[in-house]
Amino acid sequence: MEEDKKKTAEPAAGENARAGSAAGDPAEQADPAKQIEDLKAQYQQMREIAARAQADGINYRSWAEREMMRLKTYGSERAVVAMLPVFDNLERALANAEADPHTIRDGVRMVREQFSSALKTLGVTEMNPVGKPFTPAEHDAMGMVPVTDKAQDGLVHTVVRKGFQMNDKVIRPAMVMVGRYTAPADENKENVPPRTPEDGKNQQ
Repeated sequence: MEEDKKKTAEPAAGENARAGSAAGDPAEQADPAKQIEDLKAQYQQMREIAARAQADGINYRSWAEREMMRLKTYGSERAVVAMLPVFDNLERALANAEADPHTIRDGVRMVREQFSSALKTLGVTEMNPVGKPFTPAEHDAMGMVPVTDKAQDGLVHTVVRKGFQMNDKVIRPAMVMVGRYTAPADENKENVPPRTPEDGKNQQ
């Protein structure tokens, strides 16, 4: 029995030894030169990818600059086209300067309405802040106006120069006069305490 076990163990040990020698055999391992070549190929591939990405970035930046310039030019052209009819009507008004004053006034009013319509086409709207709280971001205060109503204190009283906003952005603040509460003269008299005889003696 023991001899049979020895005979069985010997072939197994020999196979394990051959397997170990095969695993450690340099001939069976990857060739270092081939590994270097593979790494060089991967490196070259990564460089090409990076170069393409850089070229795409440059092309996109150039396209964005051209597109921005195109939109800017288009915006200016759109503004000019919107104003040309106003210019035409002003030319007609000057050509008829000798006409009846009422006719000229009506013509100027029509030009103003047309100009306002052209501004709306460009997204520009007129601000009417009268009666609204004074806001430094939207108004330039030119001075104060006395008001006798406390509710009008700090509110825009008068517009000196109109303001405009474009697409909800203020492009020119309105010049305004702001109300400032001032007590009426009668109210000031009521607040003065009545005079007494002692006050007269003190003055003497």
